[in-house]
Amino acid sequence: MHLVCDALSEAAPDGGLTDAPLLIGVGHEGRCDDAAGVRAARLVRALLWPRARVIECAGDATALLEAWQGEPVVVVVDAMSSGSPAGTVRRLDASRGPLNAELFRGSSHGLGLAEAVELARSLGQLPSSLVIFGIEGTDFGLGTRLSFPVECAVREAALLISEELLAARN
Repeated sequence: MHLVCDALSEAAPDGGLTDAPLLIGVGHEGRCDDAAGVRAARLVRALLWPRARVIECAGDATALLEAWQGEPVVVVVDAMSSGSPAGTVRRLDASRGPLNAELFRGSSHGLGLAEAVELARSLGQLPSSLVIFGIEGTDFGLGTRLSFPVECAVREAALLISEELLAARN
C-alpha cells in the first residue's frame, strides 16, 4: 500500500512538535520540477526540526484535506505553472481568499492543491492560517532532476518558508 502523505518529522522526546506549525511539501520525485515542493520541505526540515512538523504529499486533494485537518497553522509548498519565469517563488495567503487554480495548472496531480483549498473552504475545514508557496517550474516530464532555476528557487523558498514558520510560532 502506498501512503499518499508521509511524515518526515518525528516527535521530540518531550512531545515538543505537537504545537509546531505544519509544513506540507507537495510533489512527485519522478516528474522533474514537480518535485520542487518536497525538496523545499526537506530543506526546511533540516533547518528547523524540531520547531516545525514536515510531511510530504503527492498532492491528492483528499490527502491534503486529511493532512491539514484540525491544524491551525499550515504552510504548503508546491510546484506551479503559471507562465511566470522558471524559478519564480510566489507566496499566497489562501486563508484570505480563493486560490487561483490557473497558478497550479501544470501540476501532475488530478485534483490538486487549488481544488483542495477551495473544497476545504466550502466545507468549513480550511486552517485558520494557510499560506501557499509556489515554485514556478518549467519541466514536468519524467525524470528526477530539477531544472537549474527551480533548484535555485527551492533553496530560496526553503529560507522564506523557514521565516514564515518561525514567525508563526511567536
